[in-house]
Amino acid sequence: MAIKLERVSYKDKLKNINYEFEEGKITTIISSSGNGKTLLSYILTGLIKDYTGTVTNDYIGRELGYIFQNPEESFIFSTVKEELSFGLNKYNYKTDILNKRIEDSLKMVGLNNDYLDRNPFNLSSGEKSLLSLGVVLSLNPKLIIIDEPTIYLDNKKEEYLIKLLKKMKNNYHKTIIIFTSDIEFALKITDNYAVLKNGKIISKGNIKELLNNIDKIKNSGINIPKIIDFINNANKKKNINLDMTFDIKELMKDIYRNVN
Repeated sequence: MAIKLERVSYKDKLKNINYEFEEGKITTIISSSGNGKTLLSYILTGLIKDYTGTVTNDYIGRELGYIFQNPEESFIFSTVKEELSFGLNKYNYKTDILNKRIEDSLKMVGLNNDYLDRNPFNLSSGEKSLLSLGVVLSLNPKLIIIDEPTIYLDNKKEEYLIKLLKKMKNNYHKTIIIFTSDIEFALKITDNYAVLKNGKIISKGNIKELLNNIDKIKNSGINIPKIIDFINNANKKKNINLDMTFDIKELMKDIYRNVN
């Protein structure tokens, strides 16, 4: 399978994008608002077609699942069960298999059967996000594309999502592409990254290169957590090698080890 962008441009919003996504890995496209990340996600999924350049995407039909930034954009029914059933019905699943797939999909995203008869539009924002992911996972796609997955999630649900997506990659070899402005989330989950600024890719590489390019990411308008900013500055100015962490206790231990 291949997902490759060659000289892709769209109006004045995206400019000469060249990037190849690695199969079976998690890639984050990092960008602040208004720099083209959602438009690029639409191009990858085929929602925007009037671009220039070449997009190679061998994932088609049910092999590709897309989760909108606003999950309500994908809801059309008045119950959670109907939302989960819709895609499965298209592929003529038998009733017993369909019902099990629905229950498994809910369980996978941390929801239970009590949600089946609830109206998806009446769920909390975080629950809507999880449901939209559950709808996509019910069809077992090979490629999962998610636009801003964390904006409606509390810390507990975010940690759950990180574990789930890593499991999808490690156990089931899913290819996952995440569009986000949340650098902390990206640092916790990604294998590869690209940074968009003014519709152009200004930095790309693997997770190690992401850690080494925090200053460039900061200059692109992304908010950098203070703890990461501190570690980055300490490593460069003091010529030490603190590990990236979001745990202040672990940071203090690492500082003590380096000082001694």
